[in-house]
Amino acid sequence: MTASAPDRRATETKLTVSPAASAWTTYAPRFEALLERPLDAREVPAWLAEWNALGSELADVSAKLSVRADLNTASKDIQARKQAFISEVSPQWERAQNAMTQKLLAVPGYVPAPDVTQLYRRLKEEAALFREANVTLGVTHEEQKNRHSVLTGNQTVTLGGEELTIPQAKQLLDNPDRERREAAWRALAASNAALAPDLDAVMLDLLTTRRALARNADQANYRDLRWKELDRVDYTPADCRAFHEAVRDEVVPLVSAMTAQIAGRLGLDTLRPWDYNRNNLLDDQARAPLTPFKTGAQLEALAQTAFEGLDADLADRFAQMRVSGLLDLESRPGKMTHAYCSYFPTTNEPFVLMNVVGTAEDVRVLFHEVGHAFHGFYSGDAQPLGMNRWSPIEFVEIPSMAMEFLTLDHLGHVFTPDELARYREKQLQGVIAFLPWAAQMDAFQHWLYAEAGENVTVADLDAKWLELDRTFHPFVNWDGLDETIRAKGWQYYHIFQVPFYYIEYAMCYLAAVGVWRGAQTDPQGALNAYKASLRLGSTVSIPELYRAAGVDFRFDREYIRGLMSFVQEQMQA
Repeated sequence: MTASAPDRRATETKLTVSPAASAWTTYAPRFEALLERPLDAREVPAWLAEWNALGSELADVSAKLSVRADLNTASKDIQARKQAFISEVSPQWERAQNAMTQKLLAVPGYVPAPDVTQLYRRLKEEAALFREANVTLGVTHEEQKNRHSVLTGNQTVTLGGEELTIPQAKQLLDNPDRERREAAWRALAASNAALAPDLDAVMLDLLTTRRALARNADQANYRDLRWKELDRVDYTPADCRAFHEAVRDEVVPLVSAMTAQIAGRLGLDTLRPWDYNRNNLLDDQARAPLTPFKTGAQLEALAQTAFEGLDADLADRFAQMRVSGLLDLESRPGKMTHAYCSYFPTTNEPFVLMNVVGTAEDVRVLFHEVGHAFHGFYSGDAQPLGMNRWSPIEFVEIPSMAMEFLTLDHLGHVFTPDELARYREKQLQGVIAFLPWAAQMDAFQHWLYAEAGENVTVADLDAKWLELDRTFHPFVNWDGLDETIRAKGWQYYHIFQVPFYYIEYAMCYLAAVGVWRGAQTDPQGALNAYKASLRLGSTVSIPELYRAAGVDFRFDREYIRGLMSFVQEQMQA
């Protein structure tokens, strides 16, 4: 599918960055002036606002260059411009930010206002972690991550003589014809295998860099460094291990039973890799996949109607994105294959990038990413300081995942009643099937960064992933297949790009189910709480954010068991 010309033009205009805007000389004098200005406690709010405005301008430029590079992974000029910003501007910006933080922390008698208390605490912790050596090393780290983006963004799959993007090929895994699923799976596996050596090399470089970053910051290992960088103050690695064990004991048996039931109804003796897609389990009646739209414009239109049924203000926000060039949805060659929501703080505008191919899963992902966009809008409206917008990552997926559920009752124009029941069932199945994957991803990273030795090899990574996959996905039969394919499952976006950002998806999925459970009895009250929690941004603690949304910050065994029972009840209903 291709975007209409007006949409692409609006997007290109939105992402335009002038040479001056991406040059450090534009910002350096303003930072210097703020650093030289005498500062006492009374003047901090105004000074902080000026610092925030300056940082927001730079954040805008960084986000726009990054999005543009992801939309054009094959363009050497666009990639070079992003890398120039990373190597020339980002280090100076990081140094300036630390100098500004040190100046603020040195103000005698300053007591932060309630809405700045959390920010002040975070700034103190960031200052304690700052190391000049890591500024330069950080540039190397970003360059290494960008190698992953370019490699995967230009990856294609050859199937039946046709060249497909990764999302287009993955769509074929939902085909009710088992032979066609297998053919698509093998084509994807061949493409991944061809790319694997290059990604192995990137990961070994990243491991070296990440360990050096930890040593420079006087941390025992990279997990300890990330724990502090991610501001994880409300739970510990031991809590994460308990989560892994709870999922292994409470959820894996549910997925095993659920998939065995589907396989039995389809007359399958066993579940092969091409029979299992955690995002969209096989239809137990072998019906063709739902295809609710054909073009990106159609997806936008059906989502607009759904939001209008849910809430007028949410509908207006989405309409704003549509007319302002803040959506790029279609899959095409040379475009990064992941889906995400970025944000431009100076204008309080989110930007959603996707790779849609016409599936019901695309509908769900759009609601997910636009849920992030609503978070940007509402926190931006309520929080003048850009540093107080959005929320800690343990909360930031609730706005997106809850939106997947809150829209379920507003899709009558998209699906027939039977199709809507299928879509709803897939959504609920996805919650259960996702948790083992999340636990496996998190467990792998705990091992990699806190337990694996300095001389860990790619073979060690492969072996650990196999061990974990057999624990968390024992219901998939790999007999007779090349398990080197299975062993490369760790070559996943988050492992390369955002280390340790994954268990948060599980935390937030559990919370999103809790939000939806509340909406069963009080739809408007649940929606009001949802919107109120988004407005808080990063001004309160994680437990307070969860309470504002009407749920508890929990991911223990008992809580998981209770929510899984609720999901099963909803599936039966």
